[in-house]
Order: sequence, then structure tokens, then C-alpha cells
Amino acid sequence: MSDEDQLTAPRPRPRAWLRAAVAVAAAGALGVGGYLAYEAVFVRCADGVYAEGPRGECVGVTDGSYVFDAALRDISRQILDENRRVAKSGKPWVSVAYFQPMTPGTGDRGRDSIRRELEGAYLAQRELNDPGRGGRGDSPQIKLLLANSGAGSQQWQPVVDQLKEMKDGDRHLVAVAGLGQSRRTTQQAIDALREARIPMMGSTVTADGINPPGQTGFWRVAATNSDQASAAVRHLRTLQNRPGRQRPYRVTTIRDRSEQDTYSTSLYRSFTAAAARHGLKVTDLGLAYSSADPATANAFSSLADRVCADPPDALYFAGRGRALRVFIEAMSAAGRRCPTTVVTGDDVIGVFDVPESYEARRTFRKVWELSRLTVHHTVLAHPDQWTDAYPGSDNPLPQFRDHYRQDIRRLDTELADGQAMMGHDALLTLGVAIRDGAGRQGNSPVSTGSTRQMLLQISGSKPVYGVSGPIRFDDRGDPVGKPLALVELEPDGSYDFRKVVWP
Repeated sequence: MSDEDQLTAPRPRPRAWLRAAVAVAAAGALGVGGYLAYEAVFVRCADGVYAEGPRGECVGVTDGSYVFDAALRDISRQILDENRRVAKSGKPWVSVAYFQPMTPGTGDRGRDSIRRELEGAYLAQRELNDPGRGGRGDSPQIKLLLANSGAGSQQWQPVVDQLKEMKDGDRHLVAVAGLGQSRRTTQQAIDALREARIPMMGSTVTADGINPPGQTGFWRVAATNSDQASAAVRHLRTLQNRPGRQRPYRVTTIRDRSEQDTYSTSLYRSFTAAAARHGLKVTDLGLAYSSADPATANAFSSLADRVCADPPDALYFAGRGRALRVFIEAMSAAGRRCPTTVVTGDDVIGVFDVPESYEARRTFRKVWELSRLTVHHTVLAHPDQWTDAYPGSDNPLPQFRDHYRQDIRRLDTELADGQAMMGHDALLTLGVAIRDGAGRQGNSPVSTGSTRQMLLQISGSKPVYGVSGPIRFDDRGDPVGKPLALVELEPDGSYDFRKVVWP
């Protein structure tokens, strides 16, 4: 493509009947000019970005010129600058869309987590485009697009429609990265993109069974819920079987019964299956709540009473981090406050993924300390995880840390939740497949088909050296042999690395 090519995202087809009715009324009253004014004010937010859904969210695809949320302003500008540099370079380029809820709702990850994930993806874009940073060649160049699917990915369909229109051709979309959290709407978006034969690379999607048997199209760099649960079970079994214990080490569970949240349901099923497989003794107290129903705080108040009536040594929490926060608050009430260790999965970052003032954060810290709960969780990536795992000088993490400090201009303590590392590895892995499809000379045509073909080649003998660890896939598109970090989440929001755990 020439440097004159412009990447203009197609506009989604309008869906809301109310919008159509208002448009007809406007056109009838003011003629064509009335409809154009209506579209400019009420529908169009920017090129390729339109108001959708009951919240009127600005969703769609942008090259960084439109900022979906104030927290993303700086990283959107950096991505836009790199995309413009690519357009002026005169080199062939392709585009990859980073699909994510960027106007998050109450059930989504917080703005800082989303920002860090995009920061990691941007650093991978720079690494792929500049051979001096990563030694991975420079053709074709990579443009990184931001695709906002709205709160809870509820507006996934118009965004997926845009991406389908951008596939190959002059807009040259060859893959989609990110995909947000494990929820029903995410699965629907993945299914639609798979049907359109657009390859995907999940960054933090962990629910099992994303790909139907025998179908490909979705890969991920994140360990699955079954791997996380298995690693947690092996850790708990070690504690349960420790010699010299004067009494049995008791383990129980709390689960979210909402079938709308595929992360929580998958995590619980994976934990119970792994416990049976590895011989972990679990005392089932029937502790459950539903995040889909009201009065969740009341439910956790009752659950806290039941937990402290006969406190277990460990409690596996098969739910979201924001629900765990409510449980911590419930456990802080007088008459409870029984010392218990909570073990959970990677969504624990949601404990602090809420907009709050400094004083509110201090108050919650005191509440947590009163609860006497210790929280351990598996994390998809942690900077201390790979200190000794990569042989010799193969560890790419030190260079990534340096680039994060220099280019993002933030402390590398922000890497502790793993979000930036996972965003980086999702785009990096796609970039490696794109480059392989372009051939050694970098001049073979790259398409969705060639990218998908090259992703199938990333296996045990040919891993991608990501900052979250070596990445290789099985025939379902899941990472193989990828250990996890066991981390303690402290009341002040810090993540203390404990050890590496294996599925």
C-alpha cells in the first residue's frame, strides 16, 4: 500500500428503531439537511465511531484519533502517532484491531487495567515496526486500531460488522487482538469473527471451551481457567498433605451461580474437576451467590456468617474480583473477622478496579485489614515469574521493562498485575505470524488466511518468546505448558510474588 492510503473505518449499520424514527421525523421536518444534522449530533462521534445502545456509547474503530475514555488519552495519542508514522513510511502495512470495552461499565475491568493492556500492545507495535527494538524485521508494518465494543461488550455486533468490512482489501485488517473478558457477549463476538474467518488472539480471555471441537480461529496467550484452577488445586493439595499437621487442612468454595458470566462458571467447574483429579479434599458448604441478581451485598453478609461459623483454612473463590471486594467488606463486620485464606483466579484485579478517591481507598484498606482475610491468586503474568525461567540471555522482560519506563513513562510497578505483559504478547504473537506470512523478503501478500495459517505453526518446536513466557499452542489454540505466578494481593493494592505454580 502506498503512503497515500488512508485507513478510514466503515460506519456500522444503524440498528435502533428509535434512532430510525427520530431520523425520519428530522428528515420530514427539515429535509435532508435535518437528517444530516441529526446524524452529526446524535449518531456520529467521529470517523468510524458512532453512538450505539441505550447508553449512547461511542463505539466503533479508530486509529487513535478518537479517544474513547479520558484514561486512554495518552496511549491513544501514542498509537495514533505510530500509525501516522507507518502511513508515511512508504512501506507495506497491515492493520490489527484491538477489540475491548473501552467505555467500561460496572461489570468490566477498570480503566487503568484497560490502559495498561493497550500500553503493552503499543510497545509490541513499536517492537514489530522497528527492527532495532526487537530484531523481528519491519515488513509489513503494523497499524494498531482501537475497537471499542462498549460496556460489557454489549455493542459487539456493530463493531464486528465494521471489522468484517475492513477485512483484507484496501483497509487490510488481518487479525483482531484483545477480546476483553470471558462473558457471553465476548463469546458471541468471537463466534462472529470466526465465521468471518478473521483470526483472533485473546489477551486475557480465560474461560474454557471458546473454540468448538475441530474449529480454529481463536488463539490466546492467557492460561485457561482449567489451567489456573489446576495450579491452585496442586498448591492447596501440597498444603493439605503437609506432614505434621495436627488437624486436617480444610478447603471449601464460594461460587457465582450466574450463567451469564462464563468466567466464573468455568472457574468453578474447572476447580471441582481438578480437585477430583488431583485428590484435593473439598468440603462443600453450598456457599453461593448470583452476580446477575440484586442485593449481592446482602448475600455476602449471609455467606460471611456461614464461613466464620466454622472457618476453613482456605476458600476457593470462583467469582469476579469486584464480587470478592464485597465479600471482604462483609467479612470485616464485628462478629466475623475470622482468619481465612482466599484463593482465586486472575480476575482478582477487579478488587481495585473501581473509581474511588484516595480517602475511599484508605478506608477500604482498613476494612480489609479488619476482615483478616489473606488473598492469594493465580496471575497470568508477573515480572518476577521469569527471572530464572528463560535460559541465559533469552529473557525479553528486561528490555520490555526499559521500554515501559522510557516510552510509557510510568513506574514498572504497574506491570505487577500482568495486564501490560498480556497485551504485549497478544499483539506480538500476531505480529510474528504476520511476518512469517510475508516471507523472508517481507514482500509476500499478507491476509487473514496467511495469518491464520502461520498461527497454526506456532507449536512446541517454534514458540514465540513473550514477556509472559514462551508461547506455543495446542490444536485448540490454547497455550501449552505455561506456568502461572501465585501472588498475594495486599490491602494496599500491591502484588507480592509468592512462587511459580504449574497446572
